[in-house]
Amino acid sequence: MTYSTLKSMDSLSPLRFNPEWIDCLFTQAKIVWLGFSGGVDSHVLLHALMNQLSHEQKQKLAAIHIHHGLSENADDWLVHCQSVCENLEVRFVAERVQLETQASIEDAARNARYQAFQHIMGDQDVILLAHHAADQVETVLFRLLRGTGGKGLAGMPKERLLGDGQARIIRPLLEVSKETIEGYAQRKQLKWIQDESNNDERFTRNFLRQRVMPVLKERFPKMEQSIASSAQRIATDYNMLATFANQQLTHWCNESGGFELSFIENKARDERLFWLRHFLQREHVSLSHAQLESVNSMFAGGEDRHPEFVFSNGRILRHQNAIYLLPLDKTPMLAPLVSGVMLKRAFDDVTVFGCDDCFLGQRPQGIALRSVHGKTRKLKKWLNDHQIPSWWREHLPYLYQGDTLVAIGDLWQHPDWHGKVEWCRGDELPFFILTGNT
Repeated sequence: MTYSTLKSMDSLSPLRFNPEWIDCLFTQAKIVWLGFSGGVDSHVLLHALMNQLSHEQKQKLAAIHIHHGLSENADDWLVHCQSVCENLEVRFVAERVQLETQASIEDAARNARYQAFQHIMGDQDVILLAHHAADQVETVLFRLLRGTGGKGLAGMPKERLLGDGQARIIRPLLEVSKETIEGYAQRKQLKWIQDESNNDERFTRNFLRQRVMPVLKERFPKMEQSIASSAQRIATDYNMLATFANQQLTHWCNESGGFELSFIENKARDERLFWLRHFLQREHVSLSHAQLESVNSMFAGGEDRHPEFVFSNGRILRHQNAIYLLPLDKTPMLAPLVSGVMLKRAFDDVTVFGCDDCFLGQRPQGIALRSVHGKTRKLKKWLNDHQIPSWWREHLPYLYQGDTLVAIGDLWQHPDWHGKVEWCRGDELPFFILTGNT
């Protein structure tokens, strides 16, 4: 049995955790982190949990506070959180983050928080977040107004992986009402911080919380339960659909992870978007609908074109009518080589033997390569003949001795050069052929 299969809360007692869930959680997790902003929600989560933990379990609990630097009171909040944890004898960790200026403040703060979590957590760790039922309603309404699909309407999952690793996020209060949380805080006479930005209605979430949700709740008193129930059913349906889609994509993706476009090129637009979305999501990439439209249009053209779609932390390229999800490009390292000494680069490692004055240079322009048989071939045509992917063409190890190109990795070697190159490619950029010298 795992904590994932158990209900986190005791249904007969508000804000009391299921003891079996606690035992499983603290047995299976290496460290149980708790996201602690110092607000009422996270303070109640911390206080209620500590009341039920054994001495051994308390040793595995740690609170993490993210200092965004957005408020003039941020330093005071950090001091408050540290004081609360000292009084409760809970390990306390604070992380200061820098926000990306190109994103909205809300999105930038959220991204920075989750990046900080990933930085500090190990694969066997779990982090508890204090999102509650009203937060779930707010999230569903917010996504609905921005335009979303089934995954968005499912709201926040109660449990999910954090990024690409094995650390997990758990939201144990997701079915608990805000009123229950505030009632607990008042009964226990807890002290918490008030983030003044929560009252700023320029932020959509605050506008929904302050203006829209109270009106809806007055007309529909059970709104939170109804929307949460709908979100859960949508989540179940979406997860089953995603499972079936992934099973099909297993047959439509090649051994290098590329999605073969021939399987969807004759399908209707909406169906192509569906498959593109699930291909990306199985690789933990979520694009907006507008971005998916751009991807669909960009890669619908002829196979001779090599378009590139770049997003925040990656890019999508095509090779032989299959699209690949790749990391962001990096500038190739161009440097002198020492015979017998490996040079480690972003996407490969290069070692040269029998040459003390060789160096890696840029991709040459307008030259022809000569084979051992004396035939010549323009470099561009040679790259096409060998079906070298476009993303490798600037990163190939172009080895020079003086002004002469003497080798391209272990793919080609000048007939008059007698050195040797060992080229070890990493896994980040797919490469499809292993040829001898030509």
